[in-house]
Amino acid sequence: MKQENHQFQFEGAQYAEHLVQVDERVKLRVYSFLPAYESGNPNVIFVGGLSTMMESFKSIVHELTRDFPFYYIETRDHSSSLVSGEVQFDIENCGMDIVRVIEAFGLEDAKYVLIGYSMGATLIADCYRFLKAKPKQMIFLEPTPVFHYPKWSLILMRASIGLKSRPLKPIAKWYIRNFLIDKKADPGMVIISEKALDNADPEKLKKTILAIVDYTAWDKLAAIDCPVLVLAASKDRFHVYNETMKMVSLLKNCHYIDLETNDRSHSSEAAELIREFARYVPDSSVDIKPD
Repeated sequence: MKQENHQFQFEGAQYAEHLVQVDERVKLRVYSFLPAYESGNPNVIFVGGLSTMMESFKSIVHELTRDFPFYYIETRDHSSSLVSGEVQFDIENCGMDIVRVIEAFGLEDAKYVLIGYSMGATLIADCYRFLKAKPKQMIFLEPTPVFHYPKWSLILMRASIGLKSRPLKPIAKWYIRNFLIDKKADPGMVIISEKALDNADPEKLKKTILAIVDYTAWDKLAAIDCPVLVLAASKDRFHVYNETMKMVSLLKNCHYIDLETNDRSHSSEAAELIREFARYVPDSSVDIKPD
């Protein structure tokens, strides 16, 4: 489905929306951007977080679509997914969706870079073992290897399955603003989180949270044998810094940069780091670090 009025891509890049069948009961929305000229750069596949909107990454999208073929995947928890009947929202099933999108677009082995934000990083870490065509590199942007939700929120969600869930959104916003995010140090994360909640399908969101709450990524990391860049935000309380560092320690070929805040991790600065990493296979002669 062609769209001519998208606001984030670099001038001249061709934009399209696709509905990709990933399961007999699930279709995902995927945005594609093709640069105005052929650069020889690898394809970039970007997997957002839980209900995260592409708008949150507009600086990154704008910069990379200048000369990278770019695909943004909205996972099955998003309101944009088409779901018929009962489906599973656990990490493995959502990760297999990514595998099928990559197959649907015919991406070749070592010809693309796979990026995941937050839960998206968990999905690409989990599904790596199932990919027939492996990525050239992967980038974990503020990864979430373990999912933490307060017990009271899980009780509320379980009790409200099948019921209208609008009251849960303001409760979730209140909790995030007052307990998870330092509003002074990282105001951008408040905006990102609230937009994600506003855009979320309450039932899909609840089912996803309840499906992932006991998941950990630790035993999946040893199988990842491509280079990985981890971009963290140590001042962000939403993503647990110590768990990010444990993830870094368990990856075989890992480069790590702390961008400190979400404002920086979602900015053109992050895009430049992604660009540099995506263009080269990192080794001891390639120093990737923030200015």
